[in-house]
Amino acid sequence: MDVVDAPAQQVFVTGAGFTRAFVPDAPLLVDDFGNDELVRTVQGLPKASQLLESERRQHPEGFIDLERLMTRLDTLMPYDYEHRAVDELAFLYAELKRSFLSRLDRARSGVAVAHEIDVFARHCAETGATCITFNYDDFLDESLFRSAPWNPDWGYGFFCRSSSTAVSTLGGDRLISRLLLLKLHGSVNWRARLGSGAPYALDAITHHHDWKKGELGYLRPHIPRHLEPDAVLVPPILTKSELAAQPVLRLVWTLAFQRLAEAEKVTFLGYSFPSTDNAARILFSEALRDLPLDNISVVGLARTAQEEEALKERYRRVLGEIPNNRFYFGGALPWVEERLS
Repeated sequence: MDVVDAPAQQVFVTGAGFTRAFVPDAPLLVDDFGNDELVRTVQGLPKASQLLESERRQHPEGFIDLERLMTRLDTLMPYDYEHRAVDELAFLYAELKRSFLSRLDRARSGVAVAHEIDVFARHCAETGATCITFNYDDFLDESLFRSAPWNPDWGYGFFCRSSSTAVSTLGGDRLISRLLLLKLHGSVNWRARLGSGAPYALDAITHHHDWKKGELGYLRPHIPRHLEPDAVLVPPILTKSELAAQPVLRLVWTLAFQRLAEAEKVTFLGYSFPSTDNAARILFSEALRDLPLDNISVVGLARTAQEEEALKERYRRVLGEIPNNRFYFGGALPWVEERLS
């Protein structure tokens, strides 16, 4: 077994804008996830329809804030039980996640991941950087697997078996590397073994994807029936008790805190720093409290002076007065092309 355990000094934090920069058809967290079809799907379910309509009313184009709605559906209110709406909301939650995964599948099949994401992956491998992400998609995961000495068995910060182990005793790769991809809100390719109860134990979670298309080809059709149908996706954690209840989150968030606290440089890429994610704001404010502000960089996409000021304000409200020259407003793709190519 190869082990590289030197601490990483560079940390990248990525958000939905990072993925969108390289995969233009990928959804943002506020987007159209087949919203009209969702409305038709829950027609006749009064509470589910009411919540969906209320969410869509908050956007001029009727878009859905995926994580806000997921958070509402994941953390039921006491009166949801009084109105006998629990089953309705569980159905809407499942359909919302299904629509989101369908949107990602269309993005993957429609447009190949840009070459520049491989440039970014190789840079992370060469520098031993850590990637901390709030993204559910696995575009960067695939690029790291393709371009860097990284594998999903160990690369998520915990031993995550291949889903093929549900039907085979064959083992996977055993490379432990300082290059970690820490997915703080779960991942579309994390699937729990069938019958595992939530919150899932670490050894219940597997990585399930088609990156190794030739691996166990004759067995692959049998794997999904041994897995829970839903991916392990976690909406923004609003309380510390909810965060502590998930073993995988306790571990991954602890690793993220350690890597951030050890970092000499931290670069935020396409992360909007939403005010609704209280746990993320606490993580960054506490882990980065000793890092000089000159060592923090923010890469975002802003088209107007007002958007630039709004992004600065969101970061400075939590991290302090980051200097103006540490902000880059051209987007993640030009930044990678200019700085890493």
